[in-house]
Amino acid sequence: MKTGLLYGIVASSKTRVRCIFCGVFIPKASKCIEEHASGTKHKENIQQMSENGITCNDKELYCQPCDYYFTEDDSVVSHLDGDDHENWMVALYDLIDGEFINVDAFLACESKEAHCDVCKLNIHCSLLNVEEHVNAMSHRINVCEELKPSNAIFRVEDDTELWCKLCDAYIDNTITSVMKHVDDDEEHVGWFAEIEELIEGHDISIENFLKNEHEKYAFCNKCQMEVICDTQNIQSHVDSESHLNQFS
Repeated sequence: MKTGLLYGIVASSKTRVRCIFCGVFIPKASKCIEEHASGTKHKENIQQMSENGITCNDKELYCQPCDYYFTEDDSVVSHLDGDDHENWMVALYDLIDGEFINVDAFLACESKEAHCDVCKLNIHCSLLNVEEHVNAMSHRINVCEELKPSNAIFRVEDDTELWCKLCDAYIDNTITSVMKHVDDDEEHVGWFAEIEELIEGHDISIENFLKNEHEKYAFCNKCQMEVICDTQNIQSHVDSESHLNQFS
């Protein structure tokens, strides 16, 4: 019978037990407990724990983001639905959006740190520390440098400017200008939206096109062939009989 904190099943009374993961009471019968512990909802809640920084051991449940030890009246479901946890998670994801910061190990309770992929360092994962890091000039410079090759932005002879291959436009060689172009320029954002919609599910790579200034082609891994990297040619390719036959 699957009881104990490992399974979230604890004693409640002589006739029933309580699942502190799901926040429900279960008749104190082996069959009922087994059915619940093997059920989809119970397993989903355990998965939610691993994605929200909640861990358990033989003595207690603990939420690492909230630095909160569960009481006897708490459940994982009630905690995840609470404003404190939800607000913390929303604030965290707002801070790390587009910042190349990985929090998977922290939320799986494998570490107390987030990892910044562009700065190649760990950050104690509090909202204050993460905010200070993403606003630091060194981080902003590293993010800017990371964005250039993945957005087809290249240096030119004049170091005061950069050239965007997608838009055939020159932009100032500053962090602000690069960020604004990548995030807000309608032509730039529109190019990515159209191309990514076209290649979704078609196993077509545009990585080399973006990273190499003189590359003209995307590559279809299904057909093992190059395709001129613009909407017209990619549209023609993904609609072609030869390409579609690769998926049949």
